[in-house]
Amino acid sequence: MNLNLITPQKSEIAFKSFTFPDGQPHLQLEALPADTKHVHILTRLSTMNDVFLCLAAKNALDYAGVEAVDVTISYLMAARMDRVMTEGEPFSLKIVADMLNAGQFRKVHIFDPHSDVATALVHRSVAISNVTLVKMAMKTFLNLTNNDGYYLVSPDSGALKKVYKIAASIGAERVAECIKFRDVKTGQLSGFKTFEEDFGQRPCFIIDDICDGGGTFAGLAALLKSRNAGKVILIVSHGIFSRGFDIAGIDGIFSTNSFKEFTETPSSLRIFPVESVL
Repeated sequence: MNLNLITPQKSEIAFKSFTFPDGQPHLQLEALPADTKHVHILTRLSTMNDVFLCLAAKNALDYAGVEAVDVTISYLMAARMDRVMTEGEPFSLKIVADMLNAGQFRKVHIFDPHSDVATALVHRSVAISNVTLVKMAMKTFLNLTNNDGYYLVSPDSGALKKVYKIAASIGAERVAECIKFRDVKTGQLSGFKTFEEDFGQRPCFIIDDICDGGGTFAGLAALLKSRNAGKVILIVSHGIFSRGFDIAGIDGIFSTNSFKEFTETPSSLRIFPVESVL
């Protein structure tokens, strides 16, 4: 059976959740069959409240006698803090991983985590690739008759391995590697570089895990179009969009509701239900 904490109306196990006046999240399962042996939880961990609610659900299932509980995490908070960058900062991903490990899930599935550090820290975890999202986005945007009509673009060296795996999976023949330069202490971007001289007016699909403010992608779009790129399309698994949906130079965006729900979006943005890409 499934316990869907993202979309309660789709949950096979009914539950109610609320927050006590002191701020504590709470969850109560309803009508769980007595012979239930296996439950799969679907959750997003965008806030510490989400983390607590997920662990509360696991604890409630333990007390109900459920023998095996798996969890699929659509968004893993702190995944970008996968090491201590500067003195005085915490190792935030390890904190979240330790909390999940305390839940003792049988299996943990994480949708497109930022790096391999997440699956190294979270016990019994595996990453879910973003390849299904990429295929859906490209099918929506293109009706290609061959593999010579577009580029897959890696925004930085960290994403390059993932992008090459996607290229192999979909039969893409053109991959462009980009490099971004950032001040580690301030986080400010100082420039971008690519080894491609001329994109020949082909569409360029930038593929990455997270879009937060969008500054990286605006800089990349400017670089790509200065090298004769056609449409620049952004495909990101986790859309935060903290500065809005309008990113300079980006002609279209494909993402999911892995991080949050979206009520109103522009025509240039397509949001797929995260369940459809897991």
